[in-house]
Amino acid sequence: MPDEGLVHRELRRPNVTLSLLWEEYRGGTGARDGFGYLWFCNLYREWVGHLKPTLRQVHTAGERVFVDFAGHTMEVIDGATGEIHRAEVFVGVLGASSYVFAQATWTQSLPDWL
Repeated sequence: MPDEGLVHRELRRPNVTLSLLWEEYRGGTGARDGFGYLWFCNLYREWVGHLKPTLRQVHTAGERVFVDFAGHTMEVIDGATGEIHRAEVFVGVLGASSYVFAQATWTQSLPDWL
């Protein structure tokens, strides 16, 4: 049986997904005949459903917007020269609807922020 507590802690790390953890679980000793991916995900989601939610926030529509730059940058390739540039990803989320806005900018400077 997979350790759901360990799976939950590992999912907090950057770039860790359920798919990656399932592949590690299946690659472990004695788990080659273990649960399939769907069953693995369902077991984890059922386990998470028993946790008490914390920091639940309810927002009135139009009351809050959350903005920040994403932690990872992305590569943008100039089609004419083939030169690779790094771009920052700006993200804004409306609190009530969780509507997401994302835009790539060259820097995190004030003109790009505005």
